[in-house]
Amino acid sequence: MDNREIIDIERDGYPKTAIKLGLEEFGVPKHLLQGEKQEGIITDGKEIQPWYWDGFCTIDGWRYVYFDRCRIESIHTIATKHRAEALDIVNKIAFALSQSDSAFLDLNSGVFPLYRIYIYENDKVLLLPPDLGDVVSIMIDEETKNIESTFLIQGRAEESFRLITELAELLYYAAAGTLPFSREIIKESGYREIPLSLYEELPVKTEGFISFIFHAKSREMRDITGNRTGAKTLSWFLERSFGLEWPLGNLTDEEKDERVRRTEDSEKVRSYIESAAKKAKRNAFWRVKGTVITVLSVIGIFVAMFLYSYISNLLEPPLTAGMDQEEIIYAVYDAQSNVDPQALDTAVKGDDLPQSMEVVNLYVTSTMRYAYESHNPAINVNDWIAAGKPPVPNTSYIYGVVVDSVEKTGENEYLATGTWYTPFPYDSEEEDTAQSIENAVVYRYEVTQTFRFEWNDRGWWNIVGSEITGYTELEPEHIEIYVPENQALTPEASR
Repeated sequence: MDNREIIDIERDGYPKTAIKLGLEEFGVPKHLLQGEKQEGIITDGKEIQPWYWDGFCTIDGWRYVYFDRCRIESIHTIATKHRAEALDIVNKIAFALSQSDSAFLDLNSGVFPLYRIYIYENDKVLLLPPDLGDVVSIMIDEETKNIESTFLIQGRAEESFRLITELAELLYYAAAGTLPFSREIIKESGYREIPLSLYEELPVKTEGFISFIFHAKSREMRDITGNRTGAKTLSWFLERSFGLEWPLGNLTDEEKDERVRRTEDSEKVRSYIESAAKKAKRNAFWRVKGTVITVLSVIGIFVAMFLYSYISNLLEPPLTAGMDQEEIIYAVYDAQSNVDPQALDTAVKGDDLPQSMEVVNLYVTSTMRYAYESHNPAINVNDWIAAGKPPVPNTSYIYGVVVDSVEKTGENEYLATGTWYTPFPYDSEEEDTAQSIENAVVYRYEVTQTFRFEWNDRGWWNIVGSEITGYTELEPEHIEIYVPENQALTPEASR
């Protein structure tokens, strides 16, 4: 998993240690080459010491960051040569994070990236400063960045609880040799990790501690964190982890890889993965929940209202006739953001888009609300962002897609990446699924979606296949709401 290179060098006649970052062609931001550098942290679990880096250098076409000579190793070695001390090392990380302010932590979606954590000499822990962490995140490859940051996000965890979850993930990784939530199927089946006991036998209390953190209910998370920030909640982790037993021995890289391979090839793990795949399908990722679910009979009435025009569109040239493939993809997301099911499916042939039912349900809900309130509750997220994210009526919701990129991946095949905004959470395992706009929250997901096209002999492109290939839950965004004047008037006040 870890391909980080750490070497000893000499710089201006002084012994230094250097970490390889990436190819020289990636430029280092100029502001990092001048001014005062930010401090890193070294800790033994009891005290905090400052740590400083010197600068950048190039060796054989590769960019390195260098600093005073020392012995450091990647945090990934807690699964191999430092496995026996993994619990102690994780507790030192918890201590260092708990003593850090928000500027130093610079949390990404509630987690502290592993590429900022190193095991320092004498089993101390080194945390790189945020300015250096920014450079590392720019220069390392995307796969490593995902493994050491994005894959650490446990989608069911409260944001203030995610550092606790991350530390439990490190303990799981040290014992099992693999991160618990790195498989897409595990995330889609509700973040139900492969049981740790299938990889390694731990004392009941130790395994139970890790399992509790992964499966804590929202109420339990809130009871633990209270009103504290993510770092301050780590006192709870430290209090309960210091007394745990950790009777594991060190391993070589080869031994670790072989143990993982043997376990994951076992009948029990294969059966578990098959069960998780079925559960992911049952979860129906695009199923709309809570107040957004519409009675099927009501949907039928409204579907019938535009069925005639829909059939007509099969015979008439679609709205996207004359567009190239990339333009059609943007048109699809425009239609989704406008909650327009007819426009959404205008270029689709032979199958529905994955988001079609979601948009139909929202369309029906919005139409019904408009009939009763003379007010369309759906607000296009792109319009809302372009307007500077102003307050919205408490009877409205933010919805739509902000397209980040559209890339051609093959002949007539494309991959689109975007941030999807919804008024409801997609995770079917979440406790409080009946959300409403009164909560002043819009949920955000980074979604990748494939599109396949065929040229119609009548003279335009059709979408003939599309599927969601991945999603990552992002931090929900809190929005400012207000009560419209006509809604604020009570019967007494209007007399």
